[in-house]
Amino acid sequence: MSAAGEPEPPDELVVKLRAAADRLLAGTPLHSSGKLTVLDLAREAQVKRWLLTHKYPNRLMAKYQAEFKAAQHKPEPVQAAERTIEALREALAKARKEKRRLTDLVHTYAVMIEQLAQERAEAINERDEALAARDAAFGVTALPAQPRDTRDRNARKPMRKCDPQPGPFE
Repeated sequence: MSAAGEPEPPDELVVKLRAAADRLLAGTPLHSSGKLTVLDLAREAQVKRWLLTHKYPNRLMAKYQAEFKAAQHKPEPVQAAERTIEALREALAKARKEKRRLTDLVHTYAVMIEQLAQERAEAINERDEALAARDAAFGVTALPAQPRDTRDRNARKPMRKCDPQPGPFE
């Protein structure tokens, strides 16, 4: 027994608590929520909480509370990395929001282009019908339209090669 009247904890309990504390510190709990508390330590070790809080408060509970408190304190490089991570998360959220806005804008433009193309096609049809009605009213007959590719091909007809004519000096 110690001076405070607290008995020495059994070795089996100490081993269970050490294994449970190691799992909690590593972030791999099996039987608890993973918080660094005495309550979760007892759950993780699958022992009664009162063993830590009442039977061995100085030998076990105080030891693990100090260890958990030290584990929660983060060194400056870790804090700087966490700040950088948070800034990157905010930048990513902003970029995703901008992407959604631009995607919506592109969709709106696509709908507008489709509507304008349809209106243009309707206007061309109306114009062609009006021209046909005008020509019919004046008795004008239009020449049959030649397909564009035929006109283009005829306009660029290759010239035939001829035998060279002998010149006066040959």
